[in-house]
Amino acid sequence: MRPVFQALWNHQQFLNGLRFSVSFSILLIPTTAMGLTLPVLLEDPLLTHQEFGRTIGILYGFNTLGAVAGALLGEAYLIRTCGLLGTGLTAGCMSCAAAGIAWLFSGAKPVTTGQTPKRFRLRLSLGKRPPWSLLFVSMGAGAILLSLEVIWFRFMRLYVASTSTAFCVMLAVVLVGIGLGSVTSSVIPRHLAPPRKLLPILLLVAAIGTLLSYLFFPVPVLQGNTNAFHIESWQRIERLSLALMFPVAFLSGILFPLILTCVQREVASRMNSAGLTLLFNTTGAALGPLLACFVLLPWLGFQSSFILCAACYAGLAILASEKPTWSIRRPLGITLLALAAMLILILATFPYHRDETHFANARRPYEADGSRLIKRIEGTADTLQLLRRDLFGEPYYYRLITNAYSMSGTLPRSQRYMRLFAYLPLALRPEAENALLICYGMGVTADAFTRDTHLKHLDVVDISKEVFDLASSYSGPGYSNPLRDPRVTTFVQDGRFFLQASPESYDIITGEPPPLKVAGTVNLYTQQFFSLMNDRLKDGGIATFWLPIYQLTTDETKAILRGFHNVFPNASVWATCDLEWIMTGMKGPLHQPNEEAARALWSDVGTRLDLGRIGIEVPAQMSALFLMDGEEIDRITQGVEPLSDLYPKRLTDVHPDLNAVHHFGYAYLERSAAFHRFLSSSLIKEIWPNEWKKSLELFFLVRETRYLSEISGSNWLAELDLYLRHTQLRTPVLAVQNSDEFRLALAQKLAANSPNLPVAALPDLVAGALARRDLPGAIQLLEGERDRAFANINNFFLLTYLYCLNGKVEKAEALAAAENGSIQKDWFVDWLWGELQAEFGFRPPR
Repeated sequence: MRPVFQALWNHQQFLNGLRFSVSFSILLIPTTAMGLTLPVLLEDPLLTHQEFGRTIGILYGFNTLGAVAGALLGEAYLIRTCGLLGTGLTAGCMSCAAAGIAWLFSGAKPVTTGQTPKRFRLRLSLGKRPPWSLLFVSMGAGAILLSLEVIWFRFMRLYVASTSTAFCVMLAVVLVGIGLGSVTSSVIPRHLAPPRKLLPILLLVAAIGTLLSYLFFPVPVLQGNTNAFHIESWQRIERLSLALMFPVAFLSGILFPLILTCVQREVASRMNSAGLTLLFNTTGAALGPLLACFVLLPWLGFQSSFILCAACYAGLAILASEKPTWSIRRPLGITLLALAAMLILILATFPYHRDETHFANARRPYEADGSRLIKRIEGTADTLQLLRRDLFGEPYYYRLITNAYSMSGTLPRSQRYMRLFAYLPLALRPEAENALLICYGMGVTADAFTRDTHLKHLDVVDISKEVFDLASSYSGPGYSNPLRDPRVTTFVQDGRFFLQASPESYDIITGEPPPLKVAGTVNLYTQQFFSLMNDRLKDGGIATFWLPIYQLTTDETKAILRGFHNVFPNASVWATCDLEWIMTGMKGPLHQPNEEAARALWSDVGTRLDLGRIGIEVPAQMSALFLMDGEEIDRITQGVEPLSDLYPKRLTDVHPDLNAVHHFGYAYLERSAAFHRFLSSSLIKEIWPNEWKKSLELFFLVRETRYLSEISGSNWLAELDLYLRHTQLRTPVLAVQNSDEFRLALAQKLAANSPNLPVAALPDLVAGALARRDLPGAIQLLEGERDRAFANINNFFLLTYLYCLNGKVEKAEALAAAENGSIQKDWFVDWLWGELQAEFGFRPPR
């Protein structure tokens, strides 16, 4: 339907209406058949002589328990082994088997001699007047339960991982509660408790249960060395779900058969009574999630939504009751009044700030660095909390927590790869006029695109409106809100559908999707999705996409690479000094970029400074980002099946073995092998500017050294010596001293506005002086600290080293002798004295 979608692209309301109509039409036939099954089954001759209430309780209960089995079987086994198509065929075969069994039993009661079989005909018999109050109770009960299901799931995501397995377990617990409740309703003695009198009691108990299950929710105990609540164990998710969801789901399972029994007493036909009750109940169930997602959660939040749902249960109890039932002269009336009083007491003593505890638990692991909450939004799909880390009284970086996961951030380390999503394709296609960014995050990639003055238009697509709403909340060194740029157009839309429906073609398409193991993200990494990207590229266009291999097993990484390379024969992979890899695909025909135009990224002030902040200070450093090309991808993915829409479970919930991941990653970051692959790559020979192929060995060495340092640590002074004496690079010098361009800018601002040298900014100012190769300036700053006594012993070692490097060996010897008594001898001291003695003739203290 792509031509139709593209024709309606400029009429988004009609387009969304068409999407809904198509989806509704596809699902209408099977869902209508499922809805007819129970009412028709109740007319079976084998059941007509059975007591209606017990029959409906058992049938509905076992039907729901069957749904539990289907959900668990599909998630745990069928989708993984058979794929989506095989799972659908299996479900179809099971439906056919059920139909065959029903057909066999349909002839179980023979027609006696002389008896004429009744002709089946559809009929609508409602009795004297429809039981509207009961039908609206059925609708309300369905709406509240499905609203609660959405609210429960949203609340649980503050503690559990947002994976398909977690959703499946939570859904199974709700269905188990409904199924067991329905079966339980079939054994309630009708002479002791008539259904009509039980309804208001159960509805009030459901109202109380909604609140108590939330108030007594067992907040998980932190385990191990982590302080995160990101729970992935299905056993723990099951226990939490049982505590929160099962009580009300169980009561709801009892309610439906009882409501249906009451309706049947006023509607003669079993089939019609069941059909009407199901119609109203499922209509409410269809409206409930919409109300929860688009009204309750965004406007009230999850806690107030719980309270409102409890109040609605109480309202249904009043609607379902008859006036005499509230009389204090009857046991039933006393029970109802007692339950109502208990509900009022709970509401009066309710801890209305309890939700703050749960929000704080979700963000706790990300506050360890001193970050604090700036803004919180309970949106239509997620709970978002924006944290800010200040440095020297100014914003340093931000982090966006979505539910219980750090979804995006402006941390300097993260900005390296986020900005390269833009700069890498811009370097290879400097004539690019338009670009598409799928997933906005915190706008880092969009900000990089808008710094290119030659780019004429940027489309940004994100499924979350709240992500765009937060864009004006960020500030800091080197950042401006890209959404204020007139060249930028935003779309609140699903990325896949945008690629299918948009008629636009792009020079560059890139994406910064959520973490790969988050439910739904897999659909942005399949071969079919990459094919959509390729279709929307212009000839010669470039696609880049995030590949964080530390989140994946090696087999999963290879499956994604296989799918990407199947679509983009001219594929390659790039990275800085970490495991945040960038897949790059080029749509033919291939050509080398205009070298003068490509150099513009380093000649224009805005892009040059921005590239310098992320460590790409000269064009040749772009070459040293290379990891592999299509030929190497072919080699390592030989025999590997690609990740595809039909086999999403090729991306599992399994945690990767980080040692294996680092071993796999280091094989491509090791300098000599990476340099050899770069020079021998046929793709590089065809597309890479010749000027950027010169004197690269040192840059590959710097990347490897920084990677090893970040992963396992290093001899920091030996690493600093390498950068100071053998390169002119700034960023590695700052990094080895735990600083960066963003910190340095804030430190320099503080120093400029302070009458005295700020002690807190001293390490960054020293790092900045060394990055400029201003040895006297760095020495002067360290001498000032020496006069106050060294706060950090490493500064003593650094000053001694700088004296020698600056030709002041006598000062180094005097300093070492003065501090000799406070120095603890270890391998580092022995190494430093030996190196200084060999290089500069330094005489170590005795």
